Amino acid sequence: MTRRGITGTTRTRHPARAARPAATGLAAALAVGLLAGCGPDEGAAEDPSGAGTPTGSATPTTPHTPTAPHTPTAAPTPTAAPTPTAVPTSAAPAPGSSDSPGSSAALTCDQLRNAQLQTALVKLPDHPRDSMRLTDGHWAGEDGVRVDLVEPECATGRLVGDAAADAVGVVKITPEGTGRFYTVVVWRNDHGTPVPAATLSLGDRNPVVALTVRGPNVAVVYHTRHDTDPPVAHTVTRTSVYRVEGTSLREISRVDARYTGD
Repeated sequence: MTRRGITGTTRTRHPARAARPAATGLAAALAVGLLAGCGPDEGAAEDPSGAGTPTGSATPTTPHTPTAPHTPTAAPTPTAAPTPTAVPTSAAPAPGSSDSPGSSAALTCDQLRNAQLQTALVKLPDHPRDSMRLTDGHWAGEDGVRVDLVEPECATGRLVGDAAADAVGVVKITPEGTGRFYTVVVWRNDHGTPVPAATLSLGDRNPVVALTVRGPNVAVVYHTRHDTDPPVAHTVTRTSVYRVEGTSLREISRVDARYTGD
């Protein structure tokens, strides 16, 4: 510190201020020593870059992106079921009626009185002709042969396999002489018209007394005799069941009973 006086300048050093730099230097040396004692362990790996790896620093993680809250889906509004449309119905047609699908009106026994009796394919075994038609239940040939529809022996039903009701009847053939030949005839229903379909001769003097249609079969009841009996006698009442086969009738069963009289 310099003091100025009237007579001159006097320089005097302050003892406390002179010792401050020495103390400061000693403190710095102690700090360096402490830092050297706290250096890294001997076994620790050295970072060649000199930067060092921060101790205890956490590995950074990707921040979690919050998920948008789930919005509940509205329940579907129930749809009313469609009201079924009523289908108009009609009464089922009676079997054999003209309204039945794929069928014709049932044949009647009265139609047989003026029906065709023989065709190119269907013949009367006891009097075959190219053609023959009844007129009011009868037919007469130039040779004197007569053919008559036996009434009231007749039945109707399904006999030839289709849906239409057919008819079965009997004709009697009377040639010149004493013979009387009975023949069963089946007429098929051709759109309401009787057409000959099958025939079967029962022989001489074997009159039919009943006809019944049972499904595809026809039961024929007639009077006849055993082979050992006289040809003019009736000793047996026979019930035979037939079925149409081709243009004829095949017997599938037979029951004989004792003839008790006409």
